[in-house]
Parts: sequence; structure tokens; C-alpha cells
Amino acid sequence: MDASDRPLRDIVLGPGRETLRRLRSGTSPTRGEAAPARERVAADPVLRAGVLYAARHDPRAEDLPVLRFLLERECESGPGAERFEERWLAAALVAAHGREEDVALLRTATSGQVTDSAGAVEWARARQESDAEAESEFTWIELARRQGRIAPARLALIRMLDDAGRDPDRLRKLSRALEHLGDHAQATRAQLHLLSLRHTDRDRAGEEYVLARLERGKGDLGAAGRALSRARAAVGARGAPTDGTVAQWHRRGLGRMITEQHLELVLAAVEAGDPELARQTMTHARRLLDTIGKESAKALSRLSTRAKWAVAGLERPHTRTP
Repeated sequence: MDASDRPLRDIVLGPGRETLRRLRSGTSPTRGEAAPARERVAADPVLRAGVLYAARHDPRAEDLPVLRFLLERECESGPGAERFEERWLAAALVAAHGREEDVALLRTATSGQVTDSAGAVEWARARQESDAEAESEFTWIELARRQGRIAPARLALIRMLDDAGRDPDRLRKLSRALEHLGDHAQATRAQLHLLSLRHTDRDRAGEEYVLARLERGKGDLGAAGRALSRARAAVGARGAPTDGTVAQWHRRGLGRMITEQHLELVLAAVEAGDPELARQTMTHARRLLDTIGKESAKALSRLSTRAKWAVAGLERPHTRTP
């Protein structure tokens, strides 16, 4: 099978499966493989995630010592760790064994949700059912991204986008996942398709500011400005009537996000040497800052100050020297 035809799940689970095999060897005559694998897993949270997913898809009764080790490492990562999903996954795998000696560790790992061995099994069953329902192609795409396998993740997303049809939720996930990979062009394609399916002012406004962010990411600042113009129109910022779905938009997160994208575009336009776009966008940004709630404006104060100074530093029209 050509590498490009291999399911992404098999690609990203490969290192985890191999490492799990080595960890399992710790209870066999070839246990010499286990010690180096433990060291790598302890130091590498991405590899550890792959091992946990591999264990979930190939559960074995004899895995409990390995699973305890993995859960201990996840708990040592602390609350500031990049991700916490793997801690819950490891906890569910350990809890499924229902051992009394694991209760103290599980109580810590689950923030007190597991308090006894009988409850641990019930909790694990519910958690595993929930995880199985939540698992999707996006699970493997995110793991591929964390592993640095950008090309196969991007290929999988583009194939999914080609077959997405008219499913708004799927298109939104595809747009965000492609943006996360840095493919703003394909993310824009997904976002434009999504926008064609949105029919309320609130939905259009919410997706237009995202489109502006994506257009800016791929370097089309003019298109970003047009998307923000449509976002302003959708919320009635230009005085146009709305369909009633954006009431109090200026006091909600929607107003803050639209304003934030204006300020980001100002900075991008200044950096790109487009003073006209920078000044025009700053004019709209100032009006929005005067319109949105005080807390939202305060949250954007640093960004707005940067944008104002950037525009102030532009050469004024008609003052250029020959």
C-alpha cells in the first residue's frame, strides 16, 4: 500500500504501538527493551499520548503495570500541562481494572471523581463510552500535528473537505483544523463554503470575522478587510437593520472578536506597507472600541494601543519628499 493511502490512524499510532510493545516486554524475557522505552515515554508527552491510544485500541489484562506508569507520568505533568485529555484516558484505562490499590492514584488523577474500586469500574465504563463517541478523524489529525506529521494530516483534511458536502459543523471543524496546521488557503476554502450555508446575521457575523483572520493569514489583506466590512454590516454597526439575532452584540464576545480582528488587520496593513487600508480599518476599529462593552475594550487595550501607534507612525499623505 502506498504511504499516502494508509489510514492516518495507522500512521500516527505506529510509534505508540511499537513503544507499547516494548513496554509490555518488561514482563517478558526480553524486558531489556522496556527500560529505554520507559525513559522515552516519561520524557515525551506526544509519544505517551500515542501509547495510550494504542493501549485503548488493544486492551490487555496484563497491561495494568504499564498503564499505572503512564498515568503516574501524566499526573506528574501537573495542571499546567499542554493537554489533559491523556490524563483522563490513562485514568480510564487504569480504573477499568477496578483495583483497590489504584484508588488513591485515581482520586488524584480524576480530581476526586473516583473514590473506590467499584465506582472506578463504573466511571471507566462511562468515560470509555464517551471517549469512543468523541473519537473521530480529527483525533488522529491532531495527534499527527503534535507529532509533526503535517503533510499526511493536511492531505487527510483536504480529502475530508472535498467530501464535506453541506454539513456546517464539519466544515467549521475542517476550517479550524486546517488553520491550526497553518494551511490558511484551504481553511479559507472551507470557511467560504461554511459561510454560504449561514443565514442569520449572528451566524454570518461570527464566521466573517473568522474568514477575515484566515484571509489575513494567507496574506490577502484586501479580502480580510471586505470580510470585516460584511461582519460590521451583519451586526448593524453601519446602522443597517438586522434580523434580530445580534441583539446586544456589542456587549458580547462577538463584538470583542470583530474589533480584535480590525486591530490585527491594522497592524498587518502597516507591516505590509498599505497605509490606506491601515487608516481605513483603524477608523472602523475606533468606532467599534467606542461601541463595545468597557470590559471588552479593556481586554483589547494593549492591542489597540499598538495599532494606534502603528498608524500614527505612518507617513502622512502629501508629505513625501521627492
